[in-house]
Amino acid sequence: MRVAVVDLGTNTCRLFLAEVGDTGEVAADARLTTVVRLGQGVDRTGRLEAAAVTRTRACLAGYAPRLEAYDPARRLLVATSVLRDAADGRAFLEGVERDYAMPSRVLGGEEEGALAFRGGTAELAGRTGEPLVLCDIGGGSTEFAVGSAGSPPDFVRSLDIGVVRLTERFLHHDPPAAAELDRLTTFVAAAIAEGVPGTVRGAARGAVGVAGTYATLVAHKLDLRDYRSELVHGHVLGLSDIEAAIAVFVALTNELRGRLPGIQKGREDVILAGALIAREACRAFGLAEVRCSEADILEGAALALAEGSLLPG
Repeated sequence: MRVAVVDLGTNTCRLFLAEVGDTGEVAADARLTTVVRLGQGVDRTGRLEAAAVTRTRACLAGYAPRLEAYDPARRLLVATSVLRDAADGRAFLEGVERDYAMPSRVLGGEEEGALAFRGGTAELAGRTGEPLVLCDIGGGSTEFAVGSAGSPPDFVRSLDIGVVRLTERFLHHDPPAAAELDRLTTFVAAAIAEGVPGTVRGAARGAVGVAGTYATLVAHKLDLRDYRSELVHGHVLGLSDIEAAIAVFVALTNELRGRLPGIQKGREDVILAGALIAREACRAFGLAEVRCSEADILEGAALALAEGSLLPG
């Protein structure tokens, strides 16, 4: 079955066109990512900014012809943290549904984490029976899901520690001041400790990292001027690699950070917060490395959409 998924997050908007087979395999035909920063200012005001709405609608208008040409049997826009938080999020989505023929669903945090776990661990099913933690670092929130690959997770928790939210809340200088970094780190560590019980953290024997922060950290480590998903997918990122990246990022302005290999335009100001979240996640779960996966909530949503368990609403 041909399906189309649009993932509308706090920092990025993504289009995924794929064929889902009868036995659950997902063959991607297109995967596009655009930094739109829809969540700009939402943590502070609770409402969408006009410029962010304009950027996002322009992106969706660009996606729409490609989606229509693909002629999917089912389509769905899944919205995450930013539209859970924004008071005018429903009105925004009503306009999107009307103007771009994209039915939508605002995912709850735990629903988001479960779909990311399904997509991000599917290819590991049968290869390990040990519990894994999947960490999905987003713009507004970060999801932690723990369970066995190929099965629904046993534990899912969504925490409001996304990269856009924390950058806007804590990092007010460019480059950031040491005290700002300390406050951000303390906040993240406390949020994970409070949100994910120690017994759950102690049960995980491996980690899978999905979404832009992990992909960017791998691309930076590999010195990729041109992104190559086949090199990023499956790459094992050590805690020491994350710490080395942080040591580079903290000394640079946003502009200079954006010139580094692997840093996609639009991520230069938030990648430091993302790297700090990734570091604190490894520390909290007592893990020395994390496996980066290009498969994530898009694959999970595609599978659920094809089977009819993910509906607009």
